[in-house]
Amino acid sequence: MAAVASPLEGITVVEVASFIAGPYAGMLLADLGAQVIKVETPEGGDPFRGFDTGRESTGFWAYNGGKRSITLNLREPAAIDVMGHLIRDADVLLENMRPGAMDRLGLGYAHASAINPRLVYASVTGFGASGPYRDRPAYDGIGQALSGLLSLLSDRTAIQPIGPNFSDSLAGLFAAYGILAALVARNQTGAGQHVQTSLVAATLAFLVAPATDTLNGAPAPGPLSRPTSSQTYAWLASDGLPLTVHLSSPPKFWEGLVHATGRPDLLDDPRFRTRVARRAHYAELRDELGRVFSTRPRHEWLERLAAYDVPCAPVYDLQQVFADPQVQHLGLRTTIERAGGSPIDTVGSPLTYSATPPPSLSPPPALGEHTTPILESLGYTAAQIERLASAGATTPKDRGN
Repeated sequence: MAAVASPLEGITVVEVASFIAGPYAGMLLADLGAQVIKVETPEGGDPFRGFDTGRESTGFWAYNGGKRSITLNLREPAAIDVMGHLIRDADVLLENMRPGAMDRLGLGYAHASAINPRLVYASVTGFGASGPYRDRPAYDGIGQALSGLLSLLSDRTAIQPIGPNFSDSLAGLFAAYGILAALVARNQTGAGQHVQTSLVAATLAFLVAPATDTLNGAPAPGPLSRPTSSQTYAWLASDGLPLTVHLSSPPKFWEGLVHATGRPDLLDDPRFRTRVARRAHYAELRDELGRVFSTRPRHEWLERLAAYDVPCAPVYDLQQVFADPQVQHLGLRTTIERAGGSPIDTVGSPLTYSATPPPSLSPPPALGEHTTPILESLGYTAAQIERLASAGATTPKDRGN
């Protein structure tokens, strides 16, 4: 069978973004076959490159695989001129600066779309492009707090930020989603457009179900609201290993649970007879079965639960996940080889395509690794590239970057 194109083959993305939200959106597009040109300052590039350590950061690796890097000092007019050439040939410009920053550089949407009317221009901000908080700084924790997500993760009487960078990652996901839709619209209209999202908006959109409940009169939810509603439990087995069960609504799963645990008497207990009752007595049922689960090791419980067709799983940490046979079967651990560098172990694509498979993941770029070839592709001669470097507009890789 002849080789087929990747989903985004032929799409060029210019990324002016750092840290997580914007770079994650760019990497998602690169994973689908887009050529992503990451524009970085010559003075160290994306701060995530050597975050806190001065060495290569796994955080940078995580969000920048498959990209090409060009160094441009956007404080220099000559570098802005290079950006104009990049914009002219691009399909997408992706940025996550504070509102107004790109305009001050002469690279805002109005200017960029005048250069290239087909350009999809995507902006990721903290709070949005307008409004009373527009100019405030924002990071992941701010997005989690203002969107209400943190109230679903932590007890409000002893509030404690926990977990991964939800708001950053959700903003990156929604940005990539918006870019893809705008590219489809461009095929219909011939024109690009400005796509915008923010940490707050993306996170609140993710919370659509609890937000809809609350807007329609339900009490504000907390950390146990969703587990109680969905009847999701977690217990420790006798070997100290955790497992979880998610009963949802089909009665057969509740019936399977009580038979697997040898407690069919609970079917007639008025506290647990119906799903509404089980929700009202969630903690009591959790504790009642907790004593049962403490009597056998986890592997035995998982076998018994599976035999009764109960939705269950071990609760892993991230050092354990990749040894699981199903995770291995899905190919969710992948190794990216790097010329002159140690291999990078990371997460493989969660997507499969029957006709347009994405390319194999490639490593994150060294700072400015592709500066010279990118400039040459734009028509710059060796002498012009040297003048750009002498003017402080760029630092080609071959000049010691």
